[in-house]
Amino acid sequence: MLVAGCAGGEAGGADGPDGSGRRPSAPGVDGSADPGKVFTDAELGAVLLPAQSVGDDATANEISLGLFDRHFGGGDWSTCAAGRDARGELVRMKGASAERTVRPDPAATSDDAPFVFERLVSMPAARAGRYLELRRALHDACGRVTVDTDAAPVVEHHEARPLADLGDEAVLETTRTTGGDEFDGTPHYEVELRVGGVLVTVGAGTDRALTLSSAAEAAQRVRKDLYGAS
Repeated sequence: MLVAGCAGGEAGGADGPDGSGRRPSAPGVDGSADPGKVFTDAELGAVLLPAQSVGDDATANEISLGLFDRHFGGGDWSTCAAGRDARGELVRMKGASAERTVRPDPAATSDDAPFVFERLVSMPAARAGRYLELRRALHDACGRVTVDTDAAPVVEHHEARPLADLGDEAVLETTRTTGGDEFDGTPHYEVELRVGGVLVTVGAGTDRALTLSSAAEAAQRVRKDLYGAS
């Protein structure tokens, strides 16, 4: 398991849109923005990625606004006793939020059709940093989790690796599920990052490059449109 500061370095690979390995980037705002500043759910919703950011024909679902109270995305963590303390602290973190899903191909209706999910959550910067710290700790403690299903037990494999040059802090979370007849271990990707006190979560399923490029654009929009950074 690789977490921030551990051996193994940063998540790498050919993540640029041209396959060159030049990963998209976006600066943070630490040191230049008020660390206690928070935003409303309406303000967050106004800076979500537009549908056209992932394709000319893309369509966006309705925006969901409200209080953020879901903290265990990316898997079923309930059977992992080692992650209980992290889960207990995460569940107490609240903040205004906005989220929606964009579909690059509106004609695709299958379960594995391409998509980009984005969620923005606002809280003071110190608390947002603690949130990411706890998420990394959860992945570190629960790298392998057995989950009972109606068909047969399956195993979730979790990994979180640091990403440089993406907001003030960022991690690439990878989840693979093995076991049973329908799970082949295909990795699913999600980026969780912080720009000041705004937590940005972006996932595009099995598409690593789209996850990273969309996360970078989302971070840039938060930086520019919420914090007024150039």
